[in-house]
Amino acid sequence: MQDSPVSEAPARRPRPTVVPDATCSVRVLRPFAKYLAAAGHDADAWLEPHGLSLERLQDSDLRLPHDQAMAMLAQAMVVTGDSAIGVRAAGCEEPDDFDVVGYAAANCATLGEAMRLAARFIPLVHDGIAMELDVAPPLAALRVRVMPGLSFLPPTIEFLFASLLVYGSRFIGRRTRPLRVELAHPAPADPVPLEEAFREVRFDADEYVMWTQAWALDLPHSAPDRSLLGILTSHADGRLRQLSPSPRSFAEQVRAAIGEELAAGGSGVERVARRLTISPRTLHRRLAGAATSYGELVDDVRRSQAMLHLAGSQFSIAEISSLLGFAHPNAFHKAFKRWTRMTPAQYRDEAQRPSPSGPR
Repeated sequence: MQDSPVSEAPARRPRPTVVPDATCSVRVLRPFAKYLAAAGHDADAWLEPHGLSLERLQDSDLRLPHDQAMAMLAQAMVVTGDSAIGVRAAGCEEPDDFDVVGYAAANCATLGEAMRLAARFIPLVHDGIAMELDVAPPLAALRVRVMPGLSFLPPTIEFLFASLLVYGSRFIGRRTRPLRVELAHPAPADPVPLEEAFREVRFDADEYVMWTQAWALDLPHSAPDRSLLGILTSHADGRLRQLSPSPRSFAEQVRAAIGEELAAGGSGVERVARRLTISPRTLHRRLAGAATSYGELVDDVRRSQAMLHLAGSQFSIAEISSLLGFAHPNAFHKAFKRWTRMTPAQYRDEAQRPSPSGPR
C-alpha cells in the first residue's frame, strides 16, 4: 500500500519516550500453553521459570508485566520454531479462556455487539491495547492501537484478531473470516497460515485493522441470554474499575470525542473539551502526559475515517474531504498523501481491489 513514490513527510518534533506499566491477564497465556502441549512441547517447563503453572493460568486476577509476557512469547516462538504461533494458539482456545469477557461476548445478540463489548473490555485482557469499531456501510473496520512506548511481537496482534474470529465463529455457529487484515509489521517467511486464517493479509500497513462487510455485524448469536449479559457486564465493569487508570485511556476518550465532533460538523478543541466536561487547558495537559497532542489525535482520527470512507463507495472524495472538515479537497489530498504516500484515488482503487486469489 506504500508503493507510490512521494516526498518524505515532515518529521514530527521528538517526544520523550514513555514506557508505561502495561500488564496483561495470565489467562492470555492459556491458549499458548495448550498449543505448546499439543505440539509436543513441555508447557510446564515454559511456565515454571516465570513462577507460573497451568493451574495459575486460571487465576482471573493474576496479571503479568507486558515485558514479561513478550519474553515468554519470544521463548515460545523459539521452542516451536513457529512464527504463526499467534493464529495456532487461537485455534486452541476454549470458551472459558477469557473468563467474564468471553462469557459476556457469548451472550450478546449479534456479532457487532460482541465486537463492541470486546473493545470496551480489552483492558481486562491487556491494558496496553485499545480497539475501536468503525462502521461506514458497506464496510466496517476493527482497529487495534497499541500504547506508545510498548513493543509488541507480531504474533500478539495476530493472536488477537484470530481469537476474535474463533469466538465469533463459535457464537454464530459457522466459520467466519474477514475481507482482509492489515498488519503493521513485515511479512513472515511463510504467510500461508495467516492467509488461511484471515483470507487476505497485507503487511507493512499503516495500522492494525481487520476489515469486514458491515452487514456481517448483524449476524445473530445462536443462544444469547440478555439477563446473563447484564450480570456479566456489570461484573466486568467492576473489574475494569479496579485496574490502574492509564494515560492512554484518556487519549482514547479524546479520540472518540473528536470522531463524534467531526460527525457533527466540527472538531475544535473547545467543543471537544466541552463534550468531556473539562477545560481546553486540562485537555492539553493530560494529553501531554500521554505523550500525544490534540493536533496529532485530530490527524489520526481524520486518517482513520478517510481510509474507512475511501474503502467504501458511499461518498465521493470531495464529500469525504468535507466530512473530515477540510476547507478544500486539495488540502485533503495533501494530507492523505502525507499519511499514506498515496492519493485518495489511488487508495480507493487499492482498497477495493479484489483479493488476487479471488473469493474463498
